[in-house]
Amino acid sequence: MFYETSKNNHGLKYNPFKSCIIPRPIAWITTLTKDGINNCAPYSFFNGVASDPPMVMFANNGPAPDKNGAKDTFSNIKANQEFVVNISTYENKDLMNLTCSPLARGESEIDLAALETIESKIVKPKSLKVSPINMECKLFKIIDLPIVKENEYNGIIIGHVLGLNINDEFIKDGMIDIKKLKPLARLGYMDYSVVDNFFQMNRPK
Repeated sequence: MFYETSKNNHGLKYNPFKSCIIPRPIAWITTLTKDGINNCAPYSFFNGVASDPPMVMFANNGPAPDKNGAKDTFSNIKANQEFVVNISTYENKDLMNLTCSPLARGESEIDLAALETIESKIVKPKSLKVSPINMECKLFKIIDLPIVKENEYNGIIIGHVLGLNINDEFIKDGMIDIKKLKPLARLGYMDYSVVDNFFQMNRPK
């Protein structure tokens, strides 16, 4: 089948686009409001974009940040220039999902999910203790993207990873133990996956 994305003439029950870019790692992002409240929200349009220096990106899609019902993550980062990417795993999947709840502005998903936080080493936003990997980031750039519907916002937030906290329990033989980590991934629709089966290939010389 072929369809034009501008027309959405795919004829399917649901738009298949998000199921064509899979799996997607989930960034469980913690930020700090101007009033000092720690907030948390998961984003599945997330990935690394460079390793030297280490840079990550995630996309903020949906209601404009200044509209009621929009998550605070974008506004907090724009104001404070800092955030933490906490890696979501199979073990903490239910807590991650709970932080998707549409809370009123000023309410904390961290409180809702009773998440224990730890002080970050470099940035002000807290890190999530339940996450085995925390990436402390400073905002590098925000790139505005086109929108289709009025009162919505699309943008890419790029962060410079200043510090990386890895739980020692997930390091084996000098490498991150992926099988023990079991990172969570988003597929399409309401489907998720867990990385617990993988293989190695050496690059041609």
